[in-house]
Amino acid sequence: MIRGIGALLVICATGAMGLLGAAGLRRRAAAIGGIIVSLELMENEICSRMTPMRDVLDMLSRTAPVSARGLYRRACEGMSAIGRCSFYAVWRGAVETSRELRLRPEEAETLAELGLCLGRYDVKEQAEAISRVRRRMEVYLKRAEEERDRDGKLHAIFGVVSGLFAAIILL
Repeated sequence: MIRGIGALLVICATGAMGLLGAAGLRRRAAAIGGIIVSLELMENEICSRMTPMRDVLDMLSRTAPVSARGLYRRACEGMSAIGRCSFYAVWRGAVETSRELRLRPEEAETLAELGLCLGRYDVKEQAEAISRVRRRMEVYLKRAEEERDRDGKLHAIFGVVSGLFAAIILL
């Protein structure tokens, strides 16, 4: 009886680990999608309304998709350091500390590069930079969705199967 309960617990634990892995892939794709939507909002605010960067970041920290709000909140909080450091340093720091986005190094670098242009150039050049980064993030989103679709089920199934193997070995 106790062995059966132990085997069931092993199967449940490894199955849960597999499901958590699959959920992480879904959250990563959702976070990249949220970044793309928020970059569109940013471009509209800068180009159409000529909103100052601090106000854009504040607005996005409240209205961007939930998965991306932390990035903009950190960047907005970092704006108080402007003068002691550049906007690029503030933006890059916000990107690097936004672990909830689950960005890979190349994706984080793409997003961090946006800080080189924001607030430095005229509206047209900023819009082009945002658009360029958004297009690259769309490529990353497509990859993340493919990975989610391909590997999500694999994670879940592998978790249960490995639990079954472990239970069989332990029994």
